[in-house]
This record gives sequence, structure tokens and C-alpha cells, in this order.
Amino acid sequence: MGGKYIYPFLRFPTAARMEALGGGVQSIKYKQDPDLSLAIANPCLLDSTYHKQLSISNSFYIDKSNIGNISFAYYHPKIKSTIAYTMQYASYGKFDGRDAAGNATGTFRAADFNFQVGVGRHWNKFYYGVNLKFILSQLETYTSIGLAADVALGYYNPKTNWTASVIVRNAGVELKPYIKEEGRQKLPIALDISFSKRFKKLPVTLSVTAHDLQVWNLKYPEEQQTTLFGTPKKTSKGTLIVDNIFRHLDFGAEIQAGKPVRLRFGYNHLRRQELGVGRKKGFAGISAGFGVNIKQFALDYTYAQYHRSGSDHHLTFRIKIDEFGKKAK
Repeated sequence: MGGKYIYPFLRFPTAARMEALGGGVQSIKYKQDPDLSLAIANPCLLDSTYHKQLSISNSFYIDKSNIGNISFAYYHPKIKSTIAYTMQYASYGKFDGRDAAGNATGTFRAADFNFQVGVGRHWNKFYYGVNLKFILSQLETYTSIGLAADVALGYYNPKTNWTASVIVRNAGVELKPYIKEEGRQKLPIALDISFSKRFKKLPVTLSVTAHDLQVWNLKYPEEQQTTLFGTPKKTSKGTLIVDNIFRHLDFGAEIQAGKPVRLRFGYNHLRRQELGVGRKKGFAGISAGFGVNIKQFALDYTYAQYHRSGSDHHLTFRIKIDEFGKKAK
């Protein structure tokens, strides 16, 4: 999906937990363990259990890039809504500038920012929420400004521990293009559906996310494999259909390993197909991590391999500020 839109950092996982479970938007919802870092991408999760929670997340990405966010949620009883205030950032480091002749012109930096306000409400077992985004992108001397929104509708049954949500992400417009003469570019709009199921008699939660449902074919023409003689390899129509279906799916499993510890594993087929090298794809598309919850604090870590030459180390730290001074459950 790369190269087709601007502000690609908006598609990056907002939490280590999200990355560990395959990288897709999650609909996991625990009343006893609300996770604000997941609600940044899925605002319908927001309710009063997120009151005064602070989430800080950073991904130590390829080639010293840092992508992360800081978020704080507050429940307003008068309007029966929970509002989350978030700043997302992506810092791509320092670059060497060159003119058309190849002469050095000094160094420059590139960064993206998203200033976001999310609102969540619920009626019985149905949850709904909206994120409003003001986006600022600075690439050398070029600046772009955009507006976008996420709209999410969810269902949560605490008796059966089933959760499902439908999300339209990053619907918006570029207000100020990088180069006026080239016009406005498209935002990374996506339609995602997410499911999760927590088992009562097993300490396991399974999740599946179907992403980018607004388009069918996620395969680039450049991915066409050829023989030793340069002719295209023949692949059955059924194989192509199955491969494309799985490119839309992310899979995750979370295991409760004792009261404070959770182990997580995920698989992202699209990432594996696009970034794996030849037939020896290594661990591309595979992610693993853990989470530790101690009283009012939670720490999540994930390792995800994107390519043999680069991986993602993702950390998320959460604090329940309103529980300070209270007896831990």
C-alpha cells in the first residue's frame, strides 16, 4: 500500500500491543484492563474505564526513525463521553542535502505530527467513537497540512467476551500540499473490521483484523515472479485469490501467563509477502511481545521483523493516574 498516499505514519501501529498482535487495529476490550494505546486507533473502545489514563508509546524503527504518541483520556460525566487527547509523531532523523549537481547543501530533518481528539460513547452493548485529526508534515522546506477523521462502531458482550468493531480510518483531505503546482494528494483511508474473543476456561484471547477492505487487490504488479528466462511464472487463479484474501488479514494471540504477565504473538501476511526476500522470507511479518501489569502501571514490549535488514522494537507505557493512592485490585 506504500507510495499511494501521503501521511503514511497514520497507518503505523499506535501501541506495542497492537504491533504484537499482527499490526492491525484491535477491538480487544477488558473492563479490568482498559488500554488507551489501542483506543487511539479505535475510538469506539473509549468509555469511563479509561478515565485519567496516560499512555506513552514509541517505536524504535528502521534506520533510527522514531514513531510514537502521547495520549491522555478523561471521562466527562455531564456529556457521558470519554475524550482522548493525543499527539502522534514520526521523526525520520537527519538527512544530507544535495543540489541538482550533487553538491552538499547541509543537513535537514523530516517529521510528521498528528494532533488528535477522540470521543467515545456507548449504548448498552454498542460502542461508537470518532477521532478528529489535524496533521502537519515537514519534509525539508516543504510543508503539508491536512484534516482527517476516524469513525468507529463496536459491539462488546462482557458475558461471552466477544468484541467486534468496524472502523473507517483517515478519511480526510490535504488542505495545503507540499508543492502547490502538483495539487493535493490522497490520504491513507482504510476500512477495517476487527474481532476478538477471550475464552473463559482458557487464558487466551484470539484476534483477527480484516484491513483495507476498500480495495480488493493488494498485490503490486512488481511482485510478479519470473523464471530464469525472464518470463512470468504461471500461478493458478485459486492460489492468487487465497493469497490476496490473506493479505487483508492480520492474526494475533494473547496468552495470560500468570496474573501480571501476557505473552503475545502475531502474523501479518501482507507484510511478509511485500517485505520478505524471495523464498527465504525469514521472520518477516511475524511479531512477538509481552505485557506486564503491576498495580497502576503497565509496560508492553514488541519485536516485529519487517525485513532482514530492519526490525521494529516497540515500547508502550501506561499509567492509571486516578488509581494512585487506591488499593490495587
